[in-house]
Amino acid sequence: MTSKEAGRLQKIWLLQYGDKLCSHSRVVDSLITNDNQNSESLVCRECGAVFPDPLTRLG
Repeated sequence: MTSKEAGRLQKIWLLQYGDKLCSHSRVVDSLITNDNQNSESLVCRECGAVFPDPLTRLG
């Protein structure tokens, strides 16, 4: 998922739920940079929040 797609999800979440918190418990996707590289971040497919991938920190 790109940052543009994550931004769209964030806007949709705000319109539907306002300030309601998301538990990020459903599906997440990798955030891909403009040159199709893994950014080592994840995006919540429900609300569009971007956060560090905890598995990349284990290495």
